Amino acid sequence: MKKFYFLLLTAMAAVSPAFAQWNTNATPVCIYDATGHSQDFASNPKAVRTPDKKTWLAWHSWDIKIINDVRVTAVRTYLQLLNIDGVPQFAEPIVVNDHITSSYWSEYGLQVASDGSAIVTVADGRAEEAQLAPDQDHADFFSPAIYKIDQQGNFLWGEDGIAYPQYVCAPYTNCYVVGDDTFFIFYNTSEDSSGYAEDMTNIGTFIQRIDKDGNVAWDEPFAWSDDFSQPQIVPSNDGNFLLFDKSPEGSVVHKMNRDLDEVWGDPVVYDDNRYSGYAMNAYKIVSDGKGGAAVAFERNMGMFAHNIRVQHINSDGSLGFGLTGLDVANTEDNDYLYCGVAVNPNTEEILVDFESELASTYDVMLQKFSYDGDYLFDEMGLSIDKKDRFTTAFAYGQVGCGPVGDNDWIVIFRDVSSYFNASFIIRRYNADGERIWSRTIGRELDINSVTFFVEKEATYLFYRELKGNKQPGIKIFRINHDGGYNVDYEAGIENTTQTVSGATQYYDMSGRQLHKAQRGMNIVRLNDGSVQKIVKH
Repeated sequence: MKKFYFLLLTAMAAVSPAFAQWNTNATPVCIYDATGHSQDFASNPKAVRTPDKKTWLAWHSWDIKIINDVRVTAVRTYLQLLNIDGVPQFAEPIVVNDHITSSYWSEYGLQVASDGSAIVTVADGRAEEAQLAPDQDHADFFSPAIYKIDQQGNFLWGEDGIAYPQYVCAPYTNCYVVGDDTFFIFYNTSEDSSGYAEDMTNIGTFIQRIDKDGNVAWDEPFAWSDDFSQPQIVPSNDGNFLLFDKSPEGSVVHKMNRDLDEVWGDPVVYDDNRYSGYAMNAYKIVSDGKGGAAVAFERNMGMFAHNIRVQHINSDGSLGFGLTGLDVANTEDNDYLYCGVAVNPNTEEILVDFESELASTYDVMLQKFSYDGDYLFDEMGLSIDKKDRFTTAFAYGQVGCGPVGDNDWIVIFRDVSSYFNASFIIRRYNADGERIWSRTIGRELDINSVTFFVEKEATYLFYRELKGNKQPGIKIFRINHDGGYNVDYEAGIENTTQTVSGATQYYDMSGRQLHKAQRGMNIVRLNDGSVQKIVKH
């Protein structure tokens, strides 16, 4: 079993400038430095939150591997765990899969298990490595594999994961956690990365269910469809889940049990339109907190025309927005792109953020709906930012939104001015769409692949800084919902007594070792290697 060095002095690292931690101003923090490397050294970051408020962060990186005395491109998948203070918990990131793969031809999945472990899916060339020609410096065929890694860095499902090397053209993998089960989804095509039809067997989309101990439900993955389907899963109620997909009839949703049996009998067509591109997660889906879900997606209307569709599906399969869904802006005069969706289960409202292009202007737009499909802003949508498209080379870069407080919303977008010159704009809006505060994060950034969480106390962002005049690599950022950046470390105090049973060492908040606890905040390392914060009165 693989093991990695774990940083025991977590709380010390959180206050030491030698270790990363959440930002204390409007400047993002670099968690993985790619300075001096190619632009692909750190790419495609993903992040998920654990039940104990830690963050699993994964990314791809170009490396070199020697196979049969040949230098082969190996785009490895790396994994790091951040504690609640944003401090890395492994001295070096974990290399998830030590096999050759291709960053532009593969997609991977990252989820968190119910026990806080990371679930990571990859597509790699392990089935081809032994057959590489003497002068071949890359792989063309990719097989799916899935790993489970706990918070101590142990590979729980084997050092090489659970793999299916018989599927040799499966560059797209993903996973979803439902209770204690993980559903592993991959797409096996008939073409390698050069477009050459190599293997005409096992074509289609496949699903495997894996329990928390790594036991698979079926000897061979379940053949979900015989084409490049794009199923996405959202947990429902009673241990079941909603599976969103597309079909010849339009966009559909199934309610499934763990054995992939239909709970509703037949899938529900929730929109007679469908997304027609090739994005890994084409449909933007979020649970409504009541066993149903809200979904938004981009609809092609011609070569240069698009619209954003939205629908609410109840847990019983009934549709809140009618049989064909709704356009977020009740007009087709503009070109609408890049949607995000969020819900507030307490107020039963759905917010969609998107981008609008009309003649000479770009707009960042919001639209809010009730669960029953009522437009709660103007039917054209609410414009929250505008720029002249003839004075800038790029549109905005849509990021997303999320609920905060009883009725408010956090909205995040990128203000893109030119190459290598972008900023995050983070704003809080009230129920009427009125701005409460706005913050500009970073200047002249080159922002890619953004993941974010809007949680009760703060919003967190994770992204790739590609190049430009800033430090390249994987960046992290945190902002409180009052628009400030302070982190309340006292919220994490474990004990308020002078001494702690089992304490072996005491430190002040700068990391300096003490003979005993001093008045005020202290950091204590216990004999089991764990760390606590205490206050001596």
